[in-house]
Amino acid sequence: MSVRIVRMRNGEDVIADLYEVTTKEEPEKPIAFQLRNPYNVYVMEQELEEDDIQKVSDPEISFRPWAPLSSKDTIMLKLDEVVTAYETYEEIIKKYNELVGATNGRGDSTDTAGSTPGTDGGLDAPGADQDNPVEATT
Repeated sequence: MSVRIVRMRNGEDVIADLYEVTTKEEPEKPIAFQLRNPYNVYVMEQELEEDDIQKVSDPEISFRPWAPLSSKDTIMLKLDEVVTAYETYEEIIKKYNELVGATNGRGDSTDTAGSTPGTDGGLDAPGADQDNPVEATT
């Protein structure tokens, strides 16, 4: 699993299990991103006392489905829409995994169903089969 936060051009932050999508002809050149179980992630404003300091690794966060009307849990995203994708704190990944596990009926899952071990030590995206000219990889 490759959980990342994606900062979109419009300023949204989306947390998802993220894969690069490539073609068989040019496997080293990504053409899009595949977001599995995408959620908007928000840092909640907290009222702090005058001398209080909030730890960055322990923010109060909120998740909302990113594409709530989609019937699928996998969304394709053009590279042009992404400003950056970055790793986040383990505590946030744990909260995300708990949410995804509860939403998909798997309890507090720490893995995304359908992902398989990849050849580079990562995970290959679900549904990346040999007959499809477009593949998603971590």
